[in-house]
Amino acid sequence: MRRLLPLLLLLCSCDDSPTAAPAAPEPPPPAPALVNTPEFSGHNAYAHCAAICALGPRYSGSAAYEKQLQYLEKHLHAAGWQTTRDTFTAPNGVRMTNLRAHRNDAQPPLLLSCHIDTKINIAPDFQSADDGASGAAVLLELARVLSSAQVELIFLDGEESFAPRMSDTDGLYGSKFDVKRRGASLPRWQINLDMVGGRNKCIAIPALDTSDFMYAHYTTAVKALGYSEERWTVWPGSYLDDHVPYQEAGVDSLNLIAAFSGSSWWHTPRDNMSRICPRSLHESGCITLQLINQLLNAGVSSAP
Repeated sequence: MRRLLPLLLLLCSCDDSPTAAPAAPEPPPPAPALVNTPEFSGHNAYAHCAAICALGPRYSGSAAYEKQLQYLEKHLHAAGWQTTRDTFTAPNGVRMTNLRAHRNDAQPPLLLSCHIDTKINIAPDFQSADDGASGAAVLLELARVLSSAQVELIFLDGEESFAPRMSDTDGLYGSKFDVKRRGASLPRWQINLDMVGGRNKCIAIPALDTSDFMYAHYTTAVKALGYSEERWTVWPGSYLDDHVPYQEAGVDSLNLIAAFSGSSWWHTPRDNMSRICPRSLHESGCITLQLINQLLNAGVSSAP
């Protein structure tokens, strides 16, 4: 019970009530110690998020990005996963690296993805806690509790554009590279996690990018876990995110992404650890596990 006490304190203290966003980023608190529990732990995901943010801006090609890769590899290997680095070069010459984690050399039917690069030229101490680190933190904790060889993880580089705004030709470099690299050996399904750890988050999957099959599994998972349908909902449009290249290649994809349009924190120094809530990370991990179980037990093919 003593080992679980920090988790209980974190979950209880994070009541998702509105908090004033600081005008400038604060140094992240020391990462709490990981707890040993058979269940997915929002506390552990929070600890990973804090440790990643402590590395500083992790834009493509940076020394901090390399340190982030080493951190991910360390914990993935400890959980029994094999890892592979796929290195490529963006059109402007920036060297990029995707990190894949797998249980064996077979092609799993389900791919879990997130991006781990941060937007460049925001601030010298830009943490990018929710837009990048939160997804990586959830996947890393999922890796600890997942043993299925039917799931592959990928931590993508180059989701962020070099220009202030993403376009069809600037951004999603890592996911585009991975789709091309795989050729005909694509997964059947993909779940992409982006901005999944914020206080007061509202996950809003994009309606125009979601098949009826994936929508049904999403709503089933929300109901099965008893989550609020106001906090786990649907956005009526579409997003340009790392699910798009896979979807265009025929993969049935689900993009778990927080509603961020009009926010005051996105791509600013306000995206720091004060935004992150262990409970939000816990919910995101649990719903991903629920979706994994549903998809792998579905026994039917899906049509994008």
